[in-house]
Amino acid sequence: MSDTVPMHSVLIESGVAVPMRDGTVLRADVWRPTEPGPHPAILIRTPYGRTLFNADALRPEHCVRGGYVCVVQDVRGRGGSDGDWVPFQWEQEGIDTYDSVEWVAEQSWCDGAVGMCGSSYLGIVQWLGAATRPPHLRAIAPGMTTSGELELAEAGGALRLNQLVYWLALTTMEWLAVRQAAGHRVDPEVQQRMLELLGDTSPACWHLPLKTVPQFDFPDFPVQFGDLLTGAFSQVAAFDYDSIEIPTLSVAGWYDIYCGATIASYERMRNMVGRDPEQAGAHRLIVGPWTHDGHLPAVQGQCNFGPHGYSSFADVPGQHLAFFDAHLKNAGAAAPPVRYFVMGANEWRTAASWPPPGTEPKVWYLTSDGRANSAAGDGRLVLGQPLAGASEDACHYDPEYPVPTHGGHVASMGTVVGGPLDQVHNEARSDVLCYTSEPLADPIDTIGPVAVGLFAATSARDADFVVKLVDVAPGGPALLVTDGILRARYRDSGDDPTPTEPETVYEFEVNMRPTAWRFHAGHRIRLDIAGSDFPQYDRNTGTGNALGADAEAMPAIHRIRHTSAQPSVLRLSTVPIAGGGGD
Repeated sequence: MSDTVPMHSVLIESGVAVPMRDGTVLRADVWRPTEPGPHPAILIRTPYGRTLFNADALRPEHCVRGGYVCVVQDVRGRGGSDGDWVPFQWEQEGIDTYDSVEWVAEQSWCDGAVGMCGSSYLGIVQWLGAATRPPHLRAIAPGMTTSGELELAEAGGALRLNQLVYWLALTTMEWLAVRQAAGHRVDPEVQQRMLELLGDTSPACWHLPLKTVPQFDFPDFPVQFGDLLTGAFSQVAAFDYDSIEIPTLSVAGWYDIYCGATIASYERMRNMVGRDPEQAGAHRLIVGPWTHDGHLPAVQGQCNFGPHGYSSFADVPGQHLAFFDAHLKNAGAAAPPVRYFVMGANEWRTAASWPPPGTEPKVWYLTSDGRANSAAGDGRLVLGQPLAGASEDACHYDPEYPVPTHGGHVASMGTVVGGPLDQVHNEARSDVLCYTSEPLADPIDTIGPVAVGLFAATSARDADFVVKLVDVAPGGPALLVTDGILRARYRDSGDDPTPTEPETVYEFEVNMRPTAWRFHAGHRIRLDIAGSDFPQYDRNTGTGNALGADAEAMPAIHRIRHTSAQPSVLRLSTVPIAGGGGD
């Protein structure tokens, strides 16, 4: 039974039954304006509890004030919705999204035009639903999302271990609560185990072999942890971009785990083969200085990006409503396709496409005298051409002493914190190679793709190459700007691994996430290279065996080559700074 409660100029009807085609009933809260309708509607589907939804990008109260009905729904088996919950139930989410959109469109308070919004899982279900082409779905605004093929590229073949353990513990806690409310006995020890993992994922992350992680091994749990590693349950949704023919608004954060994938999704939609210019221009992209979170503040890591960094100051909710006005109400003025925040300059800019027109590539060559194994070493970045020096640097990898995750593109889960953090402690380790430029005479705006080309070898049959772009201020700190990883066996294909031959030099292309960052005059550009980033990614066991199979991991030595015949390089995309940038 649902209740309708007036709230100022909003009517909230709680626990509304939304039937699916198989008879399962999902529950939703319906937020309606008090003004006579019908109105267009915005649907939000969440696995995290509809009553807890409070995202900064667009909230139900924003929708109602903008003249929309907002429907916030628990997905199947979560919160108040019926049905069985299974982790990563992507096919079912596509079907349920279709049914939910069409149910909303049929209600007396809806005029038949439906949009969707939400980030992360809430964004992925939008892509899945849009691919099924519900007749009344007019536009979607997925934030901070990825897809199967894009995840393979962004994670470089490695497993986002900390994120997987935390997310599974979080969703398991709610699953246990639902079962307990339904009268099933729930073991208090299991609940306590999940609670402890939310505070610190390391007991599960350190366990080998990964496929036998014991924390999630208990009666009636719908999935075994090992199944999540073998493909029996796909952690990332697969869908067909070509089947989506409605406008999209993609929202990303420069330190979001899915930054590269979200931007790539926008590019895919805009550049779809056969898409006419007017249709291509309907897609929009917003990128701010944020991590993977529903809240979008200006303070991230060790940086305060100023008042413009807040989503509220930048009126991100207003931009969402303007997007929906254009496609659900056929109203409003045209907006720039791309809005992005330049960190360091702390300002928003617009562009006709991504990357912004006018970007210029700059290539920095790695060189050293063989002692690039710490920030105090002599590893150098040289613009334009390589310098004579040693032919290679050795990077030691010890799986018992991995380089700890410290900032970057991570979800702040467990003990891990994302964003621009000082790398000085990691750079002091002997297993981190550092290559540093001379102080910059003029500021540089790095905007767009960032990549590292490595000629490298390893003593093992597999290796991880973790790269980080760092901004070194005079006297410190050394702030992480962007990062990337490549698991060597995925050097040729994201879904067809090929083991490496020990001590054989290969050419690797390690893509970092795109960024928009100002390096000020007097600062230095640094590239850090290591063999691990734990627990953000699982430790490479060095065997080339299937993920999660090995009970032991072997140490290795990775060699980074930098000769005229085998040059290792850092590639930046830059834009000119008018008037020298004020430095």
